[in-house]
Amino acid sequence: MKDSLSSNETTFDGLVMGNRKRIVKGSTNFEKLLKKNIIANEINKFFEIEKHFEYFYNNLENLNSKKNNLFNFSNKKFKLLDNFIINNKNSSTSRSLFFWLKNSLAKIFYKINNYCNIYWDMDFSVASAGYWREPHHDRAERVINFLFYIDDFSSDDGGGFQIFDYKECPKKYLKQPDYKDLKMIKNIKPRKGDLVTFLSSPNSLHGVELIKKTNEKRYFFYGSYTSLNKIKWKKNFS
Repeated sequence: MKDSLSSNETTFDGLVMGNRKRIVKGSTNFEKLLKKNIIANEINKFFEIEKHFEYFYNNLENLNSKKNNLFNFSNKKFKLLDNFIINNKNSSTSRSLFFWLKNSLAKIFYKINNYCNIYWDMDFSVASAGYWREPHHDRAERVINFLFYIDDFSSDDGGGFQIFDYKECPKKYLKQPDYKDLKMIKNIKPRKGDLVTFLSSPNSLHGVELIKKTNEKRYFFYGSYTSLNKIKWKKNFS
């Protein structure tokens, strides 16, 4: 898969976060990626199945509820919108109108029945030397995050997925807290075929170790189940 995606023929949607090229779901480039790469297509199809969301949701919530000072969902009823497309500026007008109408009707139905509407979002990324992420938690609409690695990195290459925690319980959970207030509790090295998944709660602090080697690239998919509205989180324990 890596070889088929690393050619000069691959067109990306942009360069972000230092040195990370990515293709975002809903773009014309993403549609081309799904057509030419069977693994990317199967990954996308897998996460678009509602029972798979329910599996991750139930297991992560049960695991989380056993921990002190962590968060759980206030929303208990989630509904995965069927084929919800975002960032779809390049799609045909008729297709955009079809999905807009279909999902508008679904949103009305789910709202009446007190569901929290979510959709599956994903991008394919290639990160090179200079890419890093400061400790942060993702935007408030995200429910569950995923990171799927396509290649291996040695311990000297950097690029590890870093997990942080506060040294002391904060009065407020910031999106980008001060590094001096945090401690790193784990550094997960990229390994081909590994899947990292976690609740996107206010204390789900993570970052990326600086990629140092100029001749190495990190290939990965980053995805999330994302709500149309901000998620309300509650603490398990006071």
